[in-house]
Formats: sequence, structure tokens, C-alpha cells
Amino acid sequence: MLTRRFFTRFTTAGALLISSSVGALGYAGCSGPESLNCNSGGTICPPDAGAGGTGGESSSSSSSSSSGDTTSSSSSSSSGVMPCNPAVTTCGCGPDEMCSIGLMCIDGLCVTGCNTSFECGAGKVCVNGKCEIGCNAQNPCDAGYACYKGFCIPDPTKPLCTGANPCPMGETCVEGVCKKSCMTNAECPAGEVCDSTTGGCITNPSPVPSCGPAVPCPGNGMCGSGGYCQFGCADVNACKLIDNRFVACDQGICKTPEELNPACSLDKPCPAGQDCVSNKCL
Repeated sequence: MLTRRFFTRFTTAGALLISSSVGALGYAGCSGPESLNCNSGGTICPPDAGAGGTGGESSSSSSSSSSGDTTSSSSSSSSGVMPCNPAVTTCGCGPDEMCSIGLMCIDGLCVTGCNTSFECGAGKVCVNGKCEIGCNAQNPCDAGYACYKGFCIPDPTKPLCTGANPCPMGETCVEGVCKKSCMTNAECPAGEVCDSTTGGCITNPSPVPSCGPAVPCPGNGMCGSGGYCQFGCADVNACKLIDNRFVACDQGICKTPEELNPACSLDKPCPAGQDCVSNKCL
């Protein structure tokens, strides 16, 4: 399993270029691997073949280091450095750096934690509890990234920035890719947050609720308790008319096999060496 902190150890290009075989359905307003969400264009995109969660060593080791989501203070240092403020930036975590209540330590960052890919929004998938940019043959990763198990990871074999090739003024080299320098989340572009451990903006790894009393879901979408749009149904036939990958109408919600019986989730990690990608151990 690859983690953000130890990813630079992997240098075999062949292992990095594994692409997802899930094809894009081409729904209007949708992009990337399918995920069930209200996107910026007001469209509900069909779900990915599964729904995301967390698994492998990243979840189990990081959860223990942060004591789950019950700790009461953000990361701090015994060296006298001011503690990180999770209200304005995305804090790091580890054995000596705990997350605030409501956040989980996943891959060295304090995040909300996703369980399903539709929580992450269009074009993203839930990987080991973090929302990652999805990819497949029709939707390749941006320069500097490689498609691995259906999500984009920094490609250490083709870094766009190094010590010998620094980023332009105002940008920071984050895992071989130049990102906008920052100290707070407010300084980052839409959809990104400030990683306090690197001082650069990154794709928001936490799910962001997309609906509520004042923001209803379009069409026949239903706003779930977590604030995410899902497809409502009367029976499984209605679900299959939306997407034939749905196999059940469970409590009025269309669900895929992975949503009904997830192989992994935040509370059910994958075996060591595997990643939980849309509730599948890969």
C-alpha cells in the first residue's frame, strides 16, 4: 500500500502506471470516475462501481496514532512551536501529534475521513479514507502524476520539481509537483486546502457535504444524513434504469454491491499491503 509519507520509496514505473478499467459513462456535467454527487453544474453523476472507504496500514496505524476521532487538541510540539490550528489549515499528525475532535489521522494529515466515493464528489474516489483524484483510460492524470489503482498519485519517476529544479516564486514543491505556497486554507484555490506539513496547497482530502435543507438535490436525488446526494428508489428496477451497476434498493436508496457489502471501510481496513479503493481491497 502506498502512503503519502513513504511514497518516494517507490521508483518502479511499471507499478505506478496501473490504470482503472472503469469506463466513463459520459453523463452531462460529470467528469472522471463516476461518483454520486451534486456537481457544480447541478447534475447528479452516477456512482462509481463501488463506494470508498479506508483500509490497509494507513487506516489502522494512523487511527491508533490519533486515538481515532476522540482527541481534543490539534497537533502541537514540545519544542515550543505554536500548535497547528485546524480551523484555518490542514494539520499534520503522528505519534506525538494528535488530531482535533471530529478529525482522523490518515496518512499523516488530520482529515474528516470518507467512507464512500460519492462523498468525495465528481471525479474523485475514496482511497483509504481520503478523497483522491480519480483516473482511468478516458480520464488520465495531470502532468507529474501517475494513475494507480484508479486514482492519481505523484509520480516519483517524473518529478516536475526537484532541489535542482525548484518551483517559481510563490510555489512549493510538494512530492515533485509545484503547488501554490500557503499558510492557511483560504489562500488555496477552490477545492484545495493548505497542507501545513509542506506549506503547499493540495486537493482537499476530506469529503465536503453537498446538500442540506437550503440546498436540495436535483432530480430524484435524496440528501442523506451526512449531507450527500444519493439516488432514491421504490424498487431495484428503478435503480437499474439509472445505472445497471445498482443491485438493490435498500431503505429507499439505490446501492451497488460494494455499498451493500463493503470489503473495507473506515472501521474495516484492508490487509497490509492493500489499498481500500471504493470499498474494494486492491
